[in-house]
Amino acid sequence: MATEVLKLGLVIPTFKQGGMERVMSELADHWSENNQCISLIFLVDHEPFYKINDKIQNVFWPNFTYNPNVLSKLGYKIRLFFHLRKVYKESGINTLLSFGEGYNAFVILSTIGTDIKVYVSDRSNPLKKVSFSRHIFRKVLYPRSRGILVQTSLSKQELFKKTKHPNLILMPNPVKIIPREEVPKENIIVNVGRLVPEKDQITLIRIFDKIDNEGWKLEIIGEGPLTTVLEKEIAERNLEEKVKLLGSKKNLSPHLSKAKIFAFTSISEGYPNALCEAMAFPLPCISFDCDAGPRDVIDDGVNGYLIEKGNTELYKEKLLKLMNDNAIRDLFMANSAKLGKEQSTEVIAQKILNHLND
Repeated sequence: MATEVLKLGLVIPTFKQGGMERVMSELADHWSENNQCISLIFLVDHEPFYKINDKIQNVFWPNFTYNPNVLSKLGYKIRLFFHLRKVYKESGINTLLSFGEGYNAFVILSTIGTDIKVYVSDRSNPLKKVSFSRHIFRKVLYPRSRGILVQTSLSKQELFKKTKHPNLILMPNPVKIIPREEVPKENIIVNVGRLVPEKDQITLIRIFDKIDNEGWKLEIIGEGPLTTVLEKEIAERNLEEKVKLLGSKKNLSPHLSKAKIFAFTSISEGYPNALCEAMAFPLPCISFDCDAGPRDVIDDGVNGYLIEKGNTELYKEKLLKLMNDNAIRDLFMANSAKLGKEQSTEVIAQKILNHLND
């Protein structure tokens, strides 16, 4: 019997700027460039941040929207259900990969009564609290999926508790390789991430202030609602000449190329993309062992420092050691650079396809 040709539908709410959107964009690019039959299915009308590859066979958008009230959202979900059923019929899709716990259960529901194989992937911190209704829908509908892609070992553990699904597939994100510029290194510690409570850059500023930072600077790249709070913290500590908030940067290469250390202080992650990119660059990295992610990529003392969550005293000690020890920095860079090959887009994309073709 001939093997059925994979006709893959990639389902995601939007291509607005974000971690899961970037990953889906890179996977769609890679597969379409390698002649895979791809349909891209958006669940919300929007202006994409990421470019949609011209080689993607079909791109579907809902031509309707909703208002921020319960009745409007309910009407939207009903229309979206029938929209998706029409999309499946028109495209001939036989397999779906859906990103985003906000819609995954709904996507599974939309395929009931069809022969479509559905794989889903939750993309946020597995310990994050969800609404009671979302918990129930996940418990009832996730077991109907063919498989669940999880990014970290903690995600796999937690989702098994919640779903008892027999096919939980550990699949880290592909790591974006940032090109290196040939510029002199400077005594710069860099952090990349949105300025939100989960990234906890305020702790990094306080740690930097309390260590011997003579001759060093801290650069924080990102935007977010805590900009004013961080600016105030910097001013109150008289660190204006040493700590810089650089805003969002599309091109990180010049900043990572100059820096000597990447410092990560997140207290909550779905998957630490910025940390992985810095390790693959490579930069010597230090990170708190937050709920999910860093422990899957950092082998403490081998390719970085992994610090017990909340242990700022140990973080200060190890950060200072990194600042003062060239040999440790060189060791961490040599060992962490391997991540770029192990988790390249090509490798991860092929691993996913292997599972989808099972």
